[in-house]
Amino acid sequence: MENVLPFDLSWPNLIYGPGPRVIAFVLNAQINSVRTPDMLKLWGYVSSSTCVLCNGNNCTLHHLLVNCKFALDQGRYTWRHDSVLLDIEQALLKLIRNFNSKKPACFADVARKEYQMSFVKAGEQKRKPSHRAKPKHALLEYANDWKMQVDFKDRKLVFPPVICSTELRPDGVIWSVLTRTVILLELTCCAEEGIEAAQIRKEARYADLMSLVSERKWAPTLLTLEVGARGLVCSKTFHAFVKLGFSNPGAKSLCRSLSEIVARCSYAIYLGHSSPAWPHNNDLVRGKNSETETKSEPLMVLKPDPADPVVANIVQLKQNGISKLYHFTDFSRRFKKNGLMSAHLIKQEISSTMNSSKGSRQSLCGLRELCASILL
Repeated sequence: MENVLPFDLSWPNLIYGPGPRVIAFVLNAQINSVRTPDMLKLWGYVSSSTCVLCNGNNCTLHHLLVNCKFALDQGRYTWRHDSVLLDIEQALLKLIRNFNSKKPACFADVARKEYQMSFVKAGEQKRKPSHRAKPKHALLEYANDWKMQVDFKDRKLVFPPVICSTELRPDGVIWSVLTRTVILLELTCCAEEGIEAAQIRKEARYADLMSLVSERKWAPTLLTLEVGARGLVCSKTFHAFVKLGFSNPGAKSLCRSLSEIVARCSYAIYLGHSSPAWPHNNDLVRGKNSETETKSEPLMVLKPDPADPVVANIVQLKQNGISKLYHFTDFSRRFKKNGLMSAHLIKQEISSTMNSSKGSRQSLCGLRELCASILL
């Protein structure tokens, strides 16, 4: 497939990535060797290739991942779509926060610089552009009042009424009142062989809305984002992220994160193809860019009971039969001089031994004696 980015098979991703089962699923899915009902029938393991969920005649991998009506109505594909969209939302929030904190670029100044660079002085040659150069113009660099809405199953998007009124709900809307610019984002998690058809379908769907927005004196831009169900991201999706304002490494990192998320989700959909139960619609898969929205609970502080007598730590150690204490530190001067325990422990006839390069073998013996003294 020429229009998709390859799956990340680097050593760090193979070791610390989604895991061997997900990676094996991605590799087998690309050569159509996953143990689906149609392949099991072809190999002679089963006699029928009917889909368990929708009773389809030929249950292929394409049918399981994108074309099963039962899985669609149950929300399995929506769960995968929203998981990918959540990671995109978190990455865009960071990007918008960065551009909103800067002074916006002036279009006239940028045009003047380009006009001046187009002239070459006498005796000089025009410099060739560097391949590693940062993109000249990002869509978000001309304003610092960007706002964004994202459409989820439990958080419906309402198209900004300041622009126009419509019933259409793109997956994401980014707009600026300062420059009267609006960016529509439309995400599709389709089969890799249907990426081009998905782009044409989305562009035709929002053609009337783009015309309506232009009539209201706004500058609309539609960016279609396609992520394949087998874990391959469309190359145009990478260019769309760069066009928004991501650097090339940042856009590549985001595409790798989306690839991992969709691969994990598709693998979960494949594992559940023989069961009508699906309890994961509310548990979105979070990627590297997704921020965990966990609220830290206040710590419980146990207040001492005034009726209980206060016993010093050294007394409690003696009462429990502890005769030696070992602590392990580096061999810096501060720790070598003072250690991690107060000096009065030695005066109380409880010896304190510090680990060092000479006493490394004695450390294990000290741990054994400590464990033995606690058990006794």
